[in-house]
Amino acid sequence: MTSTRWILAALLFAHPVAAQTAGELHLRRLLSVPLGALPPLAMLMPASRNHNYWVGRLQAGTQLGPSGGLAAVGGGIDLQWRGGSVFGITGGYQRERCEATVSDCESHPLFGARARFNIVTGGPTFARLVGDNSATTTVGTEIGFGHAPNAISGRNACAFDLGMPVSISLFQGMRLLTFVTPALAWDVRCPLAGSVGTGASTVLGAGIGLQQLGKRGLDVSLGAQRIFRRGAGLQVGINVTYVRLH
Repeated sequence: MTSTRWILAALLFAHPVAAQTAGELHLRRLLSVPLGALPPLAMLMPASRNHNYWVGRLQAGTQLGPSGGLAAVGGGIDLQWRGGSVFGITGGYQRERCEATVSDCESHPLFGARARFNIVTGGPTFARLVGDNSATTTVGTEIGFGHAPNAISGRNACAFDLGMPVSISLFQGMRLLTFVTPALAWDVRCPLAGSVGTGASTVLGAGIGLQQLGKRGLDVSLGAQRIFRRGAGLQVGINVTYVRLH
């Protein structure tokens, strides 16, 4: 009986998931879901409250630094309700370059859902600072959930986050966009094939882009994001969104 227990214990600790520390597993989960795999996004420009707007979105990102070797692409559909709050879903795929990591090599799909709510929309104070009366500042709050099946040695990864994104748009016509996306993120137990969550991390993203690029409703932005955990690198990528205007 004793020898059997030792054998079972050896097999358990030999498993790639068991061999990782709680912090490493937490980081890997966050990097596997849309929050960590894809670049940060700006708040959508406020629009007419008389209409709802459908938004198409394409995203691509990669990791630089210690967590390098992860690259992901994704797409999503958002609904901007009455020109303000946004509800969206995301689907994508993440690929890991085996030669760039010492952990298990995984490629997997990823899925997510996110809701963003406008808290403050306006710009008179900021406009006076930059001399641009068309400047618009949007402050919001958001909640997101991500799921990545078979992300870590056949086990699923799940996480949710709470954030307060801020976006500033400048100038008329083609608009210059800047944004920051501070957040807190937790890894959590998935309903199926998951394990207990291990903690929370601070996440900070920022980016710059152009709105109404060539055609009203078309936006392009570059974003960078860091999860403040040991071993985390810098996530960088590009976003392309198109708002179907009435």
